[in-house]
Amino acid sequence: MNNKRERTSADHDTYQFIIRVSYQLFMELGYRKVSTRMIAERCGITQPALYHHFKNKQNIYKEVINTSISQTEHALLKITEEFQNLEECIYQISLYFLENHQEDLMQMFHDLQHEMPNDIQMQLRNRWQEGFLNPIMLVFDKAEKDNKISLQKIESTSEEIAFVFLQYIQTAMKPSYINDFSKEQQKKEIKRKAQLIVHLFLFGIVDR
Repeated sequence: MNNKRERTSADHDTYQFIIRVSYQLFMELGYRKVSTRMIAERCGITQPALYHHFKNKQNIYKEVINTSISQTEHALLKITEEFQNLEECIYQISLYFLENHQEDLMQMFHDLQHEMPNDIQMQLRNRWQEGFLNPIMLVFDKAEKDNKISLQKIESTSEEIAFVFLQYIQTAMKPSYINDFSKEQQKKEIKRKAQLIVHLFLFGIVDR
């Protein structure tokens, strides 16, 4: 029994390692340029060992995206629980995405649209809605309930507002020149961009 548990634990560790390595490769090179041979070599295992865990590259990609979405969902829900003030909450959400996703979101959407069959696109888009969009919708639903905002007045919904907010974040994803900054400068720039997102989203640029 102990040996069985040890093998199960080892399999789990290998499985998670494959996911982490594959994520880096998919986001760096894009789905099309990554092969199972490349993933196996980067993991330091054989292709048969890789196929012990995953049937094909498409299955690896699905699990990579599902894992990423689950991690994001957990982080967003934690932020919404910890920060009750609307402005501070969406600042923390902006900061999270800018610090953790950057170009990954754009690569993810590109690969979903151009590389995945329709059924997998639908599955992953539904999961994206659950993990990315729904937690942010909760923020605006609560703000409306607390009379901080009025979605009815602007003839909108929390879903539409959450989607627009994510588009603001995607637009602010770091340009390549930031790679030349020091770590401290990058952190400072990311905070500035997060503050800019919040200000533009909540208040616009026109003084009233």
